[in-house]
Amino acid sequence: MDDWSERYGGELERHVAAMLGNAEEARDIVQELWVTALRARPEAGDAVNVRAWLYRVATRRALDRISMRRRRSELLAARSGEVGPGAPPAADAALNRLSEAAAARVRKGVAELPRRQRDAVWLRWIEELDYATIARRMGSSPEAARANVYQGMKKLRRDLAEVWREEGPI
Repeated sequence: MDDWSERYGGELERHVAAMLGNAEEARDIVQELWVTALRARPEAGDAVNVRAWLYRVATRRALDRISMRRRRSELLAARSGEVGPGAPPAADAALNRLSEAAAARVRKGVAELPRRQRDAVWLRWIEELDYATIARRMGSSPEAARANVYQGMKKLRRDLAEVWREEGPI
């Protein structure tokens, strides 16, 4: 088992990180993989390709994580119009100045951003964090954080230009 970890651990983490876009989640999945390998270790022998088995298990776990994210994102998007008792969240303060239809389009536009861009935009504009802090939170470099914010805002400006023209600046 230690041999497998040393031999395949790095490449499995890179593979899963490429799928998820998050090195920290990739490390978690590969750690779970080693537990699975201890419990359900394939029979050793010439006929078993251990590397292929490890990749298959890691890929399935990564796809499960992606599916879970998508379901969570859809659930949040479906419930984005619901506001609980008390004051509205700070994130919706600007949306209160918009018509219901325009506010729904803004929420939908943000929800449709790629995950890393959505997270970076949220951290920068809602939580008002600097790029170094965003980078630490997202497990990336400050340059990557800045690029994600830029790309997300660029997409929002393009997709929500009509809202801007109809409702004025958000």
